[in-house]
Amino acid sequence: MPDPNVRSFRRDLSRWGRENRRSFPWRETGDPFRILVAEVLLQRSRGKTVARVYERLFARWPDAASLARARVDTIGTVIRPLGLTRRAGTLKEMAAVVDGLGEVPSTLDGLLALPGVGPYAAGATLAVAFDKPAPVVDGVTARVYRRYFGLDPAVPASSDPELWRVVAEASPARNNKEWNWAVLDLASSVCLPKVPRCHLCPLEAHCRWSQAHG
Repeated sequence: MPDPNVRSFRRDLSRWGRENRRSFPWRETGDPFRILVAEVLLQRSRGKTVARVYERLFARWPDAASLARARVDTIGTVIRPLGLTRRAGTLKEMAAVVDGLGEVPSTLDGLLALPGVGPYAAGATLAVAFDKPAPVVDGVTARVYRRYFGLDPAVPASSDPELWRVVAEASPARNNKEWNWAVLDLASSVCLPKVPRCHLCPLEAHCRWSQAHG
């Protein structure tokens, strides 16, 4: 582990996460398909905007079978607030595959085989829907790990083996969804990209970025 204070990292961030957990509709369901769709929609989209689209989407098509039968242009109209309407066709294809399987795959390889599902969405779905340990990091949550452990911020998160190694080692073996939510919530509200709110951060005392810029 690149930092001797990983135990403090886990303890302090987990405690902060429990006390500051944000509420989103996909965090209040155990339906793997709805969780999977949320993770796909959250790619490059803000949580609050996705929440509104998510509610409209599932009010109209409550499951994989009904979404698979929907028209691509109609799905596109519903998800247009997210700005990437090409995801409409991907969602329809993904729903059709899940409907054909009869369930959302519960393995990393199975999830990655679905249309539109990359490493982050697959790992997040495993953690949230199936409570399985899986490294989860994207461009947003990478800030927390990189700043705390002093990693190079120049490498894209998706292709940074050192980052993924650190995330795998730093993530706890249990309570996976709560842990991933805590990292995301901290990155979204405290560990901001330009002006981080270090004075509000539970990790400040041992964070290498904070020590270097304090």
